[in-house]
Amino acid sequence: MSSRRSFLSKSALMAASAFSANSLFNLLHAQSFADAQRLLNSRVPDAENEAYWATVQDSYTANKGDVIILNNGGVSPQPLSVQKALDVYNAQASQGPSFYMWRIMDKGREPLRQQLAALAGADPEEIAINRNATEALNTVIFGLPLQRGDEVIGTVQDYPNMINAWKQRQLREGIHYKQLSFDFPSEDEDAIVKAFSDAITPQTKLLHITHLINWVGQIMPVRKLADMAHSRGIEVLVDGAHSFGLLDFKIPDLHCDYFGTSLHKFLSAPVGSGLLWIKKIRSPTFGRFCVTTSHAVAISANLKHWVPAALPLSRPLARR
Repeated sequence: MSSRRSFLSKSALMAASAFSANSLFNLLHAQSFADAQRLLNSRVPDAENEAYWATVQDSYTANKGDVIILNNGGVSPQPLSVQKALDVYNAQASQGPSFYMWRIMDKGREPLRQQLAALAGADPEEIAINRNATEALNTVIFGLPLQRGDEVIGTVQDYPNMINAWKQRQLREGIHYKQLSFDFPSEDEDAIVKAFSDAITPQTKLLHITHLINWVGQIMPVRKLADMAHSRGIEVLVDGAHSFGLLDFKIPDLHCDYFGTSLHKFLSAPVGSGLLWIKKIRSPTFGRFCVTTSHAVAISANLKHWVPAALPLSRPLARR
């Protein structure tokens, strides 16, 4: 029978192994990560670098038979490394949830925030980990201190859940929600900016911009829109659900005030993982909506370990 001292020693060792750079998980996959990085750094052009893409393909267990999976925008298949991390930490948490989730796994919160911040080019203090883009954006939508008569401008091409959230505030609180309609796809960025600019009134407080509109693949000129909006004292909320991990950008370079995304899309993190970014100078004045349940806490505790498993593969891909 293990002594109390032996048990505590093993627990401490497990905690150290779970969060260190030399963790068992990182050591097991070090060679795969090194091979991918070596192939990435080769001078062979992307389209001809079959060895590199074979490494990427072998990292996934998605169907390699008769079905070709092209829709990875809603939820991306997880690479094998992420699946294994999910299994390992689920099994560990089940040994004693209240102990392992809150006393052991919870120590992964800040290391994960730092890694996500590095990927996003942001300050870790600006990053919050949650379950998806909808939760991130709803935190802002229902948290902004808007008053009756204040106006928000979006488009009919925005994600339905976000449209409905704004309509809910309109019905409950009397804000004005205005939607523009565009004939996308379009390469005329100036025309897009002008349409938003022309729609602004003295009551406009916020522009809701979908960075990449999934219905048609339209990339919105977020930085131009943000600069125009800020010149008129208006804030900008960006729905980055389909851009983060796919397009090459850093969140602060968009010049927006708020940004929400899902990590289970092009980053290939586990289902139910997301990120909210709030510009640091905005954070102290941010509002009043934050609902936490035991379910959310449990998921958040495990995300600290599942998501890092997806990051090593995402870093070389993100530079492509």
